[in-house]
Amino acid sequence: MSRARSPRHGSILAAAFAALLLAACGSAPKVSEPALRKQAQEAERDGARRYARGDYAGAVRHFAVASQLQQSLDDPAASARNQLHQARAELAAAQAEAALNRAKGIAHAEFALDALLLQAQANLTLGKLAAAQANLAAAATSCAANCPQSASLNLLQARAALADKRAADALRHAETALKLLQDKDEAAETGNAWRLIAAARLASGDALGALPAAQAALDIDRQLALPEKIARDWLLIGDVRKKLGAGDTATAYQRALDVANAAGLQEIAGVATQAINEVKPPQGNPR
Repeated sequence: MSRARSPRHGSILAAAFAALLLAACGSAPKVSEPALRKQAQEAERDGARRYARGDYAGAVRHFAVASQLQQSLDDPAASARNQLHQARAELAAAQAEAALNRAKGIAHAEFALDALLLQAQANLTLGKLAAAQANLAAAATSCAANCPQSASLNLLQARAALADKRAADALRHAETALKLLQDKDEAAETGNAWRLIAAARLASGDALGALPAAQAALDIDRQLALPEKIARDWLLIGDVRKKLGAGDTATAYQRALDVANAAGLQEIAGVATQAINEVKPPQGNPR
């Protein structure tokens, strides 16, 4: 004959069953990231990787895909961030007009200052000095004390001042940027600051002071493996040596030419070739 189960035994079974249900719920797999969002994030990461290795055309394409996908997901901030990335890649790919127009279209408040700085950079590249100065004036108003973009702003102000033949202002802004970059992991911007300091010192007649600054920029750009900037550093060193009347001026220009040719930088190669021809004595025809 079977024995009857006590009410206490039934309550123990019910409690055990409830515990199993809770454990099952706790171990259920978490909802994975939606496929479209993962696709957008991967496109942005791929764009960043391509930009880092100098594939600017590829970076433009991937940032454009990321921006469109983020817009379709109703994430205007992420879309604007990728538009900004795309504009930077376009500028690096010598598409300054496209970069300028894209930066003008970035309306998200979070990236308004970065968009202004990019517009200034594009306008400087296009030789539109007045427009660049207007961008920088607006950016300076938006960039309060200790603004994260202060160093970038000062570097662009230095570039604009050099273009406007105001060497003293250019040097002041470049040196301010260098101080702001101290103890920060901003090697590329630090190299830019040294290059601008060298150019400003040279423009003000201080060729001796310009040489170590140009060498500092070259040392950084070599470490970062940036062929275009390395070639431009050698051009600047050549200009400084030319001003000093140094005998190894042509060697500096030749180094710029060698780097430019190896990296396929035709514009810089042309400048270097012309500089070499200007400092090398003409070869007479043998008789």
